[in-house]
Order: sequence, then structure tokens, then C-alpha cells
Amino acid sequence: MDKWKHFYIANPLPGESWGAGGPAIADFDGDGDLDAMVSRRTTETAYWYERIDDSKWVRHEVENAPELKGALGMCSVDVDHDGNPDVATNHVWFKNPGDLAENPDTPWQANSYDGGGHDVLAGDIDGDGRDDVIADNGAAWFGTPDMKKVDTGGSGDYHGGPAPKGVGDINGDGNNDIVQPGRWLENPGDGHGVWKKHDWPHEPIPNASYGTSTRSWVADVNNDGQNDIVYSDCDTGNSHVHWAENKDKGKEWEIHNLPDPPTAPGSVDGTGSFHSLGVADFDNDGDLDIFAGEQEDPDTYMTSDGKLPMKPPGLKERGVIWENVGSKDSPDFKPVVFQVDNPGFHEAKIGDVDGDVDIVSKIWNKDSSTYTLNYWRNDNS
Repeated sequence: MDKWKHFYIANPLPGESWGAGGPAIADFDGDGDLDAMVSRRTTETAYWYERIDDSKWVRHEVENAPELKGALGMCSVDVDHDGNPDVATNHVWFKNPGDLAENPDTPWQANSYDGGGHDVLAGDIDGDGRDDVIADNGAAWFGTPDMKKVDTGGSGDYHGGPAPKGVGDINGDGNNDIVQPGRWLENPGDGHGVWKKHDWPHEPIPNASYGTSTRSWVADVNNDGQNDIVYSDCDTGNSHVHWAENKDKGKEWEIHNLPDPPTAPGSVDGTGSFHSLGVADFDNDGDLDIFAGEQEDPDTYMTSDGKLPMKPPGLKERGVIWENVGSKDSPDFKPVVFQVDNPGFHEAKIGDVDGDVDIVSKIWNKDSSTYTLNYWRNDNS
């Protein structure tokens, strides 16, 4: 599971300072492979990167939008149901012009909507077979194509939680529910009505840098027919990776703490912010593995208030696959480090770029020389 090859999609990204929305990945130009999109806060502009081959990606400007000054979360979703992947981010969604194969520099239309925040993700909430947009850290969803706001009643009193895929059927009733740190919100049937709140045993990090924050993924980890919750702590040092085993349709849970990755040579002990998470069969052996990556981030200013730094000073960020060395029905996860030091990982997306499950990620707050957009090609199968 250590066979990954790194390529730069963009080095450097446009803009000089910290903060980038996305990435989102989809076949934007309809040529059969995945492209990537990212926005930059300093330029208030989104860009899509056309994949030519693994080592060549061509940048095209999407559109300017003042909402991008506060963008972080981003997802690809066909908002207007025209068959082309659009992109939703902080308070704005961009309509794919549909002719990018012939005219890749065609501007995308920017459309405002009343949602955003740290987490923006896609999932079918109303049961019509088409993805909707979940935003405001899971406190609201927006049905496509009208993008009208529907509150879930879920509090947004944490830094992050449902992204990148904390949406799925927890109680087995056929409806997609939404995961937040320490609670899951039960879909009333078509997303409209009262969303009941149920607890699950999330373990918060004491003195976390930015308060409670997770990345989450709903998946049936142990193949028992019930969806579990895989989650990583993020936006704080001393983060870890876990899976919460669903024992009784969301009523009873057992937390499994995954072993921390080994310390890299020349690094220091401890862990940083696992701000990237993905669950997939990365080695094509028939069971689910777990990816998480620590972010680059030199932030230590919060330590004066007794909070943790974003990572222990001197820590070399790692990309890690927790390989399932058990079985499909009885998983046992072993950490395999495939990337050490820069570039780190922030809000990575997983998808099939070249034939299996690959990783696309960006830099949020660099502790290296440049802000970059990165592609890791999976060569493990």
C-alpha cells in the first residue's frame, strides 16, 4: 500500500496567501477522465484544471465571485440536472457551461445560494436519485435544482463535521442521514420535517486548536449490512483516526481507535491535523481501507490561550493508508505511510483518475515554499 506516485497539478497555485476552497473532482469536460477544481481566497477566483495526462494539467479560469473569499468546502454535483457536473462551494455554485471539451476557457455562470461554511458536500437527501447539497456543516441541505434551503435542526456549534462523505443511511430505513460530531441526524423521509438527533460516542480532543472538528465518512466497514462512521479528528494537533461500529441501527456503537502512524525519520512524535479522509478499496482486494492525511500548517498562535498547535513543531506531515489486513467481515487496520513531509494534505478528494482510487489534495496554510494542488496516483494494484 506504499506504492503511490506524486504529481503536481499546479505548483504554485494562483494567489500569495493562505486559504483555498476545494478541491472538487469530476469529468468537467466530458473526455472520460477526472479533472480538478480549486478556488483561492486572495484572488476570489475559482480555477479548473484539465487533465491531459498524469503530469500535465492545464489551468482554466472558472469565474470570479466575492463569496470565494470565505470558501473552504466544495463539492461536485449536477445542480441543474443537465448531465454536466457543476460545483457548489461557499454561498455560490458554478454552472458548468457544457462545452468545455471544445471551449475549455468558457466562463462558468456563478449563482448565489444561502449555504456554505467549513463543510459542503453532496448526497441524495430527498430520495429522488439525484444528489443534493449539504452545507452549513450539516445544519441545512439544498435540494437540486432549486437550491432552496431546508434546515435540519443540527447545530453548527463546531468547526467541521460531515465532510467529505458523512451522509448515508444509519438506521436502515432507506433514507440518507447526516453525521455531525457526536450526533447523527435522522432523515424524516424526504428531508422535510423534523430531523431527530441521536448520539454516537465521538471522543473530542481536549484543548483542540479550533474546537471540535472532524472529517467523516459513512460506510459499512465490517460488511454486516449496517453503515458505520469512519472519522478523523482535524483542525488540531493530537488528531487520530477511528471507526464507530454501528451495532444496532444507530442505537448502539463501539469505537475502534486506529493505531497512529509511525514517526518518520527526522520527525517528532505525535500527530497533526488529519484534515483529509477517504474510505475505499485502495488495493482492490475486496475490503475497505482507510486513507487520512495530515495537513501542512505552521499555526501556533492559539497556544497562548492554552490550545494545541495545529501540529507538534517539527512534525513532518504524513499521508497514510490504514490497510485492512484482516478480512472483509472482521477488519484489522495497519497504518502504511506513503508520503512524508511536504506537500501535506487538506480536504483531499478520492476518485478514479487513471483506473483505480487515487487522491487529489491541496495546501491550506503552507509550511513549505508554495501553495500547491497535488495528485497521488495509486499504483498498488
